[in-house]
Order: sequence, then C-alpha cells, then structure tokens
Amino acid sequence: MTFGSDITFGEEPGRPVVHYIRGAKDRALEAAARAGLQVMVGRYSVHKYRGEVAPENLYEIVECPPNLFLTAGVTHMWKLVTGDSTATALDTSNAYLAVGDSSTAPTVSDTDLQASTNKMRKKVKSDGITIASRQVTFSAEFGTSDANFEWLEVGVGWAASGSNTLLSRSAIASPGLGTKVNTAVWVLNWTLGISTTAG
Repeated sequence: MTFGSDITFGEEPGRPVVHYIRGAKDRALEAAARAGLQVMVGRYSVHKYRGEVAPENLYEIVECPPNLFLTAGVTHMWKLVTGDSTATALDTSNAYLAVGDSSTAPTVSDTDLQASTNKMRKKVKSDGITIASRQVTFSAEFGTSDANFEWLEVGVGWAASGSNTLLSRSAIASPGLGTKVNTAVWVLNWTLGISTTAG
C-alpha cells in the first residue's frame, strides 16, 4: 500500500482538478537524482471524464506515486530486451492496463491484482502507446460500463487475464483513485521512463 501526502490543486472554470498522491518513493527518487543516479520509474495516472472523452469533459486528473515492479514482470521484460521469442511484446495487440478494488500492499511476488471480484483488464487503445524521449506511455479507456467500483490497485500486463502476466502493480489506500460510476469514462495511463539526474 502506498502511504503519503495528497496534494490537490483547485478547480478553475474549464480546468480539471489535479490530484497528486506522493509517498516515500518520491523522496527516494529525489535523493537518487541528487546523487547522480538514474532509475527506471513506472507511474500511473487517471484522467476522468464526464461521459465522452473530450477536453471540455475532463474533470479530474490523479497522478500516482511510483509503482512496484513484479518479479514475473521484470523477468519478462529482460526476455523482451534480449529478443527471447517466447516473450509477448507489450504492443497494442497484447498490452493491458488493469484495475481492482484491493488495497493489499504490493509485493514483488504478486502474480495478479489482489481483488477477488472487482477487477478488470482493458487492452490499450489502438493509438494508446506513445514513445517520447526517455519514456513510453500506455493508455487504456474504461468506458461507462467498465470497472464501476472503487479503484484501489492498478497494474500493467501482457495478457487479458492469468497469473504471472503483470509487469507492475500499485495499491493506494482508500479512497484510492476514486470510485468510478457508470456516467464516467476514465483513461488509465502507465508511463515507464528513466529518471534524470539533478543539475
């Protein structure tokens, strides 16, 4: 579970509320940057829309602290890096973002989301993978009929279901990322990048 302070910037006409959830990992990353270290960082964010995905319907953005990489996921990533033909690529045909309602703290041995009933994986959008400089972002859209429950955990994987198919997982203490309802469309994003050094 992620423990940390919440920072919210107030809503202005035509602008969404931006909500940052910070934790101990953020402070550790700041210390790493000061020490001249580069770190691989994965972070989730949620863009919330009232109905259709359109700029005027965006009412809130939630930015999460860094995720935990899972043993099965890191092993899979090294297979991709080394060209192992048995590894499934995280492309638009195979990459999924996952949400659930369990706040159980993540451990590296996790094999799936921890929710027993309220959990869902959505394939990334057809244009849902973007690479820019030092990072790649994956995006999946959860429509009005999708995942209408409290979002307390998120993950990214390379299959629609199954154990040992998640690269990372985060859990956020209630109220988590919020409770999605059937009048809203939420877009979940996962950004993987290499941090920069200070100075």
